Amino acid sequence: MIKFLSIALFASLSTAAIADAETARIGYSNCLADFTTAQLDEKVGAGSFKKAAPTACADERNAMISAIKKDEMEFGSSESEATSFATEEADGVLFSFTDGYAGFLSSNTRPVKE
Repeated sequence: MIKFLSIALFASLSTAAIADAETARIGYSNCLADFTTAQLDEKVGAGSFKKAAPTACADERNAMISAIKKDEMEFGSSESEATSFATEEADGVLFSFTDGYAGFLSSNTRPVKE
């Protein structure tokens, strides 16, 4: 019985951590979508956007990294491994916007929030 409760508690904590990380990722992505849309509306060039984007949405990026790092450490990763993985994940979200900006600019389209 105790073993079952321990497994259930661990599973619920893991599910909550994953949900927190996903919520943080969506928050960062949506913030970047707003930033990207504002830059597109101002007709900012792709080069200038790529320079500005890494500093946009710093609070949301930090929240995403923290949530993923916490999740990874709960699954047994070291702090450095968890930090590296979390940073790579945040960089991937950022890359999707910096890589797609020129396409949005040339087609006069906008990113869609999640």
